[in-house]
Amino acid sequence: MMKRFYRVTTALSLLALLEVAAPPFAQAAPFWDLEGHWAQAEIAAGAAEGYVHGLPDGSFRPDLLISRAEFFTLLTGALGLRPRPDLVAAYAPRNWWVEQGYAQAAVAGGLLVPAEYQGWIDSGGSIRRREIVLAAVRALGRESLVGQNRITATDADSYPAWLLDWAAEAAAGGVLKGYDDGSLGLERTATRAEALVMVQRIREQLLMNLAPSAVPAAPEARRHPAPGEPTWTTVRTAPSKPSFWDGSHTYVLHDEVTAYALVPAPGRAAWLNVVDTQGACRLYRLSGGRVHEVAAGATPIVTLALQDDGRLWFSQGNQLALAGAGGTQRFALAEQVTSAGLDESGVLWAAGPSRLYRVDQGRVASFFLAPGVLTRVRHVAPAPDGSVWLLLRAAQAGGGVEAVRVRSGSIVQRATVVAGEGLQAALLSDRGASRLIYVAAPEPALIRFDLETGAAARLVAPAAVGAAARVLPAPDGGALLLDRAGQFWRVSE
Repeated sequence: MMKRFYRVTTALSLLALLEVAAPPFAQAAPFWDLEGHWAQAEIAAGAAEGYVHGLPDGSFRPDLLISRAEFFTLLTGALGLRPRPDLVAAYAPRNWWVEQGYAQAAVAGGLLVPAEYQGWIDSGGSIRRREIVLAAVRALGRESLVGQNRITATDADSYPAWLLDWAAEAAAGGVLKGYDDGSLGLERTATRAEALVMVQRIREQLLMNLAPSAVPAAPEARRHPAPGEPTWTTVRTAPSKPSFWDGSHTYVLHDEVTAYALVPAPGRAAWLNVVDTQGACRLYRLSGGRVHEVAAGATPIVTLALQDDGRLWFSQGNQLALAGAGGTQRFALAEQVTSAGLDESGVLWAAGPSRLYRVDQGRVASFFLAPGVLTRVRHVAPAPDGSVWLLLRAAQAGGGVEAVRVRSGSIVQRATVVAGEGLQAALLSDRGASRLIYVAAPEPALIRFDLETGAAARLVAPAAVGAAARVLPAPDGGALLLDRAGQFWRVSE
């Protein structure tokens, strides 16, 4: 009798799977069997967002068990991960799950680790809640946080310490909630309703916050985010001698240049860093129709950070400088710094090849870190609690982007921001409580790196925008989405 019930359940689940894979804009089914069910609202929300549907008879069957294949198909669909039938999947039987590429999408997306199944996944077997916990933590980018939180439960003694650590992180991430008796039930098989509710909780946390945006300015225009500031436009009719316009004045250099970077500042001003045809490096301040030279020399000038008052931090050789309309303040360091960031109180953190520097009201402190860390720094991101994150190029080729958190001169946390072979990533935001990172290859994605926790998660575009939306850098920093209808949307952190 039990065997016959299992066959019926499997058949119904397979029919449900065909609906799980429905197009994102398909009409949600009515689900006549959900009235009064504890998960009715969450299931309806998942259907409305277009990544899950019920069975052909209009039911959902919320209390049927869900297989591993069905769960990971549901999860990858909710997260907008495209199927990868082009990838080899020697870790699962060659059934619909592999042939359609859902298994490969789950593995390539870091949600499923075949080694945890001794290299062979029983895709048709019912998934347990503990497996969902692992997938949830990975989907939220919180794997590096495992072990930092604790959880209490009436059945806690039934589980190994490592699993409780993962469960605690899933609970901290808002995904795992226990039963009324205080138990976690991690070894219990999950129902369709339980699985969908947890998937919906994951998706809600990863949905992009979007606001309609006007068509962005031309690529050469830069707008500072301060209200009322002008849009600076670069005119390239003569490539080696560009001019710059702030809406009121045009600025033209006397000498031809081979490279330049414009940094708009509050107060209708901008900083212009150039290399001329003789190889000389120069920094100018453009304001009120006048071009004022701030620094010059054969040593490269690196613009580091812009303060809210419009002053610019830059380095040249072993000189660190803060330049403003009233002059330039200089600090002697042991080396040239090439990356820096300002925290909320105006403290500058700057990274050189061998030291991390902290500059607070003219006082300079420096810290030595583990060998090989500072030479890989690509971005310095101070956190709200006074620590600082260093975003690094991975130590191994093809390893992606890593991060370390430094507090009181010591590394206290490590995280993987984004991993993958052939990775191409670009930072889109440099202020606020998180960083937006655009991954162009091997698959376009937008990663949110949380400076408070160190969580690094792939964001999901809402169904209303569509899976085909393109991510673009915004002219004033951050990210824009261009949907299939040609509408631009601003992505907020």
